[in-house]
Amino acid sequence: MIILFNDIIQKSDAPLSLKTPALAETANTNGSLTISLEEETQISAIGIGNTDGEEFEVAFNDAENTKFSFQFKENGLYPMKAPVFASFITIQTDANFIGRFAAGLGVKIPTAIAKQPGWHSTSEPRTSLSGQILPGAGGYNYRTLSLDSRYKLGPDAVRELVTGYKQIGEGFPFFINFDTEHYKLPYQFFYATEQNQRAWALEGGIRRFLYSYRFNFTEAF
Repeated sequence: MIILFNDIIQKSDAPLSLKTPALAETANTNGSLTISLEEETQISAIGIGNTDGEEFEVAFNDAENTKFSFQFKENGLYPMKAPVFASFITIQTDANFIGRFAAGLGVKIPTAIAKQPGWHSTSEPRTSLSGQILPGAGGYNYRTLSLDSRYKLGPDAVRELVTGYKQIGEGFPFFINFDTEHYKLPYQFFYATEQNQRAWALEGGIRRFLYSYRFNFTEAF
């Protein structure tokens, strides 16, 4: 999988509603948006959550004036072909609004073959005195996914984890792309919290800078 640990948009002049973890808080785009970063930073992936648009072109002020175009499918992470160093980001889109926009280094973490996707509901149906099922009022449906990474988190992954841990510890959901896992999962893009992200503990057991972690994701909105 590819996951964004450190969202550099959190330290930018982007509208506050683009930086909050709740996707229901949206920013109007009017077709374009320019974001100034705190400093020149390496970027290799873009995260998008809750938008009515489909076509996105993200331009950078790097030496090659790189442009990254993609079609929005689901809330999640959209990796670029190659990283760039930039301090300005310009977005051109057919979207009227965006719930959250993120950018940074997408960290590639290989995972074990075994996967545990799940589907859940917060509805609370009840049984009547006559034994009839009465559907629960309100509630929402969400997905979960558990997957394991054995000694695949190296120095780059840990560095991004440490750098972005302020927002991670505050409960910000992750933008994820299950690129190599997609062949056996019913989805590729994910926006989710991790069960233990406010008390993160890696496991090491070999004589190299490689750690293990079992990810337990819960879909966020």
